[in-house]
Amino acid sequence: MSYKRLSKKKEKELERTNFEEYQRYYKYMRDLYEKSRIANLSLETRKKLYPFLYKLLVLMNKLNGNKLCVLDDRRIETSRPKIYAVTHIGKYDIEVISEAIKEHTYILSGDFENLHGILDGTFLEVNGILYVNENDKKDRRKIKQVMKDKLTAGANIMYFPEGTWNMSPNLLMLKLFPGILEVALETGAEIIPVGIEQYGKQFYAIFGENMDPISLKQQGYSDSIILDTLRDTMASLKWEIFEHVPKWEYSEIADDYYETYLQERISEWPGFTLEEVRGKEYKAKGEYSPDEVFAHLDNLIVSKENAFLLRKTR
Repeated sequence: MSYKRLSKKKEKELERTNFEEYQRYYKYMRDLYEKSRIANLSLETRKKLYPFLYKLLVLMNKLNGNKLCVLDDRRIETSRPKIYAVTHIGKYDIEVISEAIKEHTYILSGDFENLHGILDGTFLEVNGILYVNENDKKDRRKIKQVMKDKLTAGANIMYFPEGTWNMSPNLLMLKLFPGILEVALETGAEIIPVGIEQYGKQFYAIFGENMDPISLKQQGYSDSIILDTLRDTMASLKWEIFEHVPKWEYSEIADDYYETYLQERISEWPGFTLEEVRGKEYKAKGEYSPDEVFAHLDNLIVSKENAFLLRKTR
């Protein structure tokens, strides 16, 4: 079966009206892309193109009005491949951090549906982008092997271990997908944590010190402890950024600040929804989000017997 390439508007219509057909359509389009010349450019070719692509990247960020301030860079030079573990807050994280890294880096992305076929997506595909469907276990296993092959060949990878934008009103970091540790341990890659925050068009970032998972394993640390350490480190980098940005009085914060913030992030990517973002969060087996736990209340028929469920606490 073959499909005709649809416009982004038509794709969204298909997603709403026939989700199963939409999934088949995108599987076909992604298979087609992965057989293309762009997807199969060698690492050597991509590195040769990188100086030119980097200049374009800087220009793109300027045209988009994005400004970046790197508050600190604690990276240590290493001959080993690197995985940049970056916090994730919005559409422009990739472009902004790519400019700050200043060396060729493949990008791991779960947004084939939103990136492929647009100008920004084509640019990233030429640079080198590794697509994955985070909700497909088979695809996650496949991309792990692809990453291992790239890192073993000497490539670097930009990885967003939260898996999606952090839209939480109170968590500095979402839970991390454990694949980042598995890939690092099997390839000898070092992990460089990166914290990033956005205020309008102004971005702030801090590069943390290299983390060596193999060394930590040799010291007796378990995988879960290493992942927790990485998550804590990334959260600490974000906290450091908060200490540098302008401070607000509580009275200056609007009542609808959080709702406005969500709308600003989502509006950066037309067609992207909050449900899509939250649907990509990592959940361990048997773990449920608060929205899932209390979803039954949406269909509750209120009576004297169950009215206490709706009672608000102080």
